[in-house]
Amino acid sequence: MEFEAGRILALAGWPAVLLAAWLAGEIAHRGLGVPRVCAYSLAGIVGSALITVQPAPQTATALLFLANFALALVLFELGHRISPRWLVTNPWILITGIVESLFTFVLVRWIALAFGQPDDIAMVIAALSVATSPAALVRVTNDLRCSGQVTERALHLCAINCLLSVLLMKGGIGYWQLIESGSLGSALWNSGATLAVSVGCGILAGVPLPWLLRRLRVDERGATTAFALAVMLLTLLTQGINVSPLLAALTLGVLTRRKRLLLAAAQRNFGVLGDLLTVFLFVFVAGIAVWPDSAIGLACAVLLSVGRIAAKMTATTALARVAGTSLRKGALTGLALAPLSTFALLLLEYSRGAGFGLADGSLSAIAGMVIIMEFIGPVFTQWALMLAGETQRAEER
Repeated sequence: MEFEAGRILALAGWPAVLLAAWLAGEIAHRGLGVPRVCAYSLAGIVGSALITVQPAPQTATALLFLANFALALVLFELGHRISPRWLVTNPWILITGIVESLFTFVLVRWIALAFGQPDDIAMVIAALSVATSPAALVRVTNDLRCSGQVTERALHLCAINCLLSVLLMKGGIGYWQLIESGSLGSALWNSGATLAVSVGCGILAGVPLPWLLRRLRVDERGATTAFALAVMLLTLLTQGINVSPLLAALTLGVLTRRKRLLLAAAQRNFGVLGDLLTVFLFVFVAGIAVWPDSAIGLACAVLLSVGRIAAKMTATTALARVAGTSLRKGALTGLALAPLSTFALLLLEYSRGAGFGLADGSLSAIAGMVIIMEFIGPVFTQWALMLAGETQRAEER
């Protein structure tokens, strides 16, 4: 009976944590000028400490699906704001994203090895560190209604970061499975084939959807509902066949923009649904991360975070001139890429569900870095966009 009471308390407690997170976000944003997502993460950490009863397996699966769906909505919006034509016109944006991602991977891996992490764990940490949190970046830019060169470059580089992070992670999973099983076919499937199927699912939904919406002549509200349902369908389909729902949603967003079916300002964040899922996403991700259990672990997390930001700022600044911007805006673009957490941890959770044996060790090693960047990363993004003069708050001044 006590066990059932604990389960009921856990189920009733999390809605209360979500409500407290939303209230804290509004107070932080309106009263202190801090990004809402920082308060959401803090509420998630406090809530996970207070509610110690673990959910049933079915409930845990449902929560993971909701988290993936929430992030898939964000990645759809991110993909929708990507302009492939701009990347073709100015290929240095794409080159900057690739160089910055690889430099981040190399530097973070070197720091992890210097702190005594095993080579395979260091590889996973470095691959996850490449990704910039699309949820934090998109949410901050939407909250402050940002527009300008630094904003657009940061969004494009974020998409490149996420794509390369998945590629590096999948390559690591394939290499690990090749060593463990000796099966080249299994290794190839868990790397290139999985990526191809994920992108293919996005294309499968992204080609007919714009045509159908035009034929029906739906309004903004109807289009928003259709986009959300399409992303939900993709999340269910890709999780069912054990491929990445995040890449599928990103592909769908890029295709809908290419078909000139554009999101209006009223559709950003997917309205109330998007607001609710954003709160849940940051609370959920903060709840599965834990503080380092030693001073050395905390020092490692701090140095990994500093090294990651330094790598991104160094690369974007070094290539700023050839990419068509100033050194100052190049550095601010790199600083805007600071947020880390949601994409990395959900990718790791997905990999653990796919049978990746290094996931548990990697999760404990990267957890401290994730918690640090949960709070500092969005603040750095806000500073960068405000210093670039691309926020509404800066214009009002």
